Amino acid sequence: MLRLKLIACKALYREFCLLTAACNNFVDVTYLKQGLHDTPKLLNQALQHEIDKIDSGDDIYSYYPRFGRDFYAILLGYGLCSNGIIGLRSKKYQLVTPKTDDCIGLLLGSSRRYKDYFAQHPGTYWYTPSWIENAYTPSEEMKNRLLKEYTEKYGEDNAKYLVETELMLKNYKRAAFVAWDELPFIEHEQYAKRAAEYFGWEYDRIKGETGMLEDFIGGRWDERFLVIPPGKMIEADYEGNIIRTAQ
Repeated sequence: MLRLKLIACKALYREFCLLTAACNNFVDVTYLKQGLHDTPKLLNQALQHEIDKIDSGDDIYSYYPRFGRDFYAILLGYGLCSNGIIGLRSKKYQLVTPKTDDCIGLLLGSSRRYKDYFAQHPGTYWYTPSWIENAYTPSEEMKNRLLKEYTEKYGEDNAKYLVETELMLKNYKRAAFVAWDELPFIEHEQYAKRAAEYFGWEYDRIKGETGMLEDFIGGRWDERFLVIPPGKMIEADYEGNIIRTAQ
C-alpha cells in the first residue's frame, strides 16, 4: 500500500471522493476551490504553497508523517490548466501529474479521447457534476444570479454588459455532459440539458471512464503520467506530451 498526498481541484471533488474511498492505497486529499486556473499565476502560487507546506511538515490538512509513515509521492489532481502547474516542484517528494490539458481528459479516461472529440466538435462547453456544484456553469439560472448580483453592485445597464462579457458564450454550439455510471445524478444532467435548450445549443451525453483516475491514485503510472523526481520541476512540452520534467 502506498501512502499518497493528493492536491486536487474541486472540479473533480465527487469523482475523487468516490475513487479514493475504494482505493487500496492511503490517499490523503486536499481540495482547492475551482476557478483558480482562471488566473494561472494564482493557481501556481496556491499549489506551490501547498507543496512547500507538505515538504516542511507544516501542512495543516495532511496526516503528519510519523513513525515511518511518510508520503511516497504528491499527486496533483490537475491538468495543464492554462499552464498553472508549470514550474511546480517538491524538495522532498516526487510529484505525479496526468498528461492532460485539463480535467475533462481525466473524466473521459484519456487525453486522446478528449482531443478527438474536440477536433470533431469545436465550440463545446463541458458539464460534470462537480463542475455544476462548484463553479459558475452557463445556464439560465446562473445568468439570472449573476445579473442580480451585478445589478445590486453596479446598476442594471452595467450589469447586463458585465454578464454578457463574463459569459462569453458566442463561440459555443454544444453542451456535453460527462456521465459516470458510478455517479448517477439525474439532476445534474437535467441542468446541462436545460442549459443547452436555453442557449440554443446541441446536447450530447458522453459516457465517462474512471480508469485513468483509478490508475492515477492506484500508483499505476505509465506514459499517461509525469513522475517528477524531488528537486526537479514541471515544464511545458510542445512536442506532443503536454508536460515534461525540466532538465
